[in-house]
Amino acid sequence: MRIIRNFIMIFLFTLLAWACDKGGCNVVPNVAFNQTFSQATAGDAFRPNGSDYVSGGVSGLIVYNISNAAGAYRFVAYDRCSPVNPEERNQVVISNAFYAEDPVSGAKWFLKDGSPIDVAECPLKPYYVSSFGNSYTVGNN
Repeated sequence: MRIIRNFIMIFLFTLLAWACDKGGCNVVPNVAFNQTFSQATAGDAFRPNGSDYVSGGVSGLIVYNISNAAGAYRFVAYDRCSPVNPEERNQVVISNAFYAEDPVSGAKWFLKDGSPIDVAECPLKPYYVSSFGNSYTVGNN
């Protein structure tokens, strides 16, 4: 049974690698950056389910507040470059407290995890957010 499970895992991994190689998901280019934000520079992100725009990445960033329980903020960040046609560098916009949208293609994503809702097949490109006191850094290097 273990041999079959291992074969299936290797097959799925190979299939995933092949899909990404042929223009599958994760098609937004990689760029090196570190961008800092705070309540003074991205105030809307510090509300419950709040989000705001920050510079950085390929086409800018969306920072989303996934939790502020007991005053401890937790953020996720996504590149604003739409993964629908990344070569066009269309900017994803915040459409409400829970969704982002590509106005050109009509694609939509959940802000909480970046997963596609409508039209899009690929998630938004995520970035790591770390905190240093009252300041937060988004980056990928």
